[in-house]
Amino acid sequence: MSHRLKLAVLSLLLPVTACAAPGENDIDPEAVTPTSTIGRPAETFATSEVEPVPSTEINGERVKDPAMDLSYKWQGSSYAPGGGTVVVVAVTNESDAPLPVDALKPTLKYNAGGGEMRTAEALTADAAGVDIIGLDLPLGPGATVNAKYAFNVSTGNLWDAQFTIGNITFQGNLNN
Repeated sequence: MSHRLKLAVLSLLLPVTACAAPGENDIDPEAVTPTSTIGRPAETFATSEVEPVPSTEINGERVKDPAMDLSYKWQGSSYAPGGGTVVVVAVTNESDAPLPVDALKPTLKYNAGGGEMRTAEALTADAAGVDIIGLDLPLGPGATVNAKYAFNVSTGNLWDAQFTIGNITFQGNLNN
């Protein structure tokens, strides 16, 4: 580097470093107070329970929940690797807020003979031998997930059954 270039660089740097006196730009952390939040406030998902609406739509058409911004699509049932049955339903969040993990508590009832409808016991993921039961994370706005729910009942007993999720009850031969 030439002698003139060194002098030019030094002459530019000296005035900049002389502008700040020691301790002059120290910021007191207690002096800074936020005045408002950044962005829009987080929306909360509105859950509502009404009398479940029966649906025999188990051939792939979406069914809208009458009280929540959700829709469901019956995907089918199959044997659970650990025993019992796994029911799969596509859940679509049509809200502007995320669907909480614990918002849906599905139930499965089946005809145990003589017209007696028996409630099947829900199984954990470990007991059923599946990776995830229900939602493992909140379902974002506009998102769809194939949610699995396991029950301690054979798929053969689902020839006359009722699966209720949200405010919809899929009914009929759910062994498909």
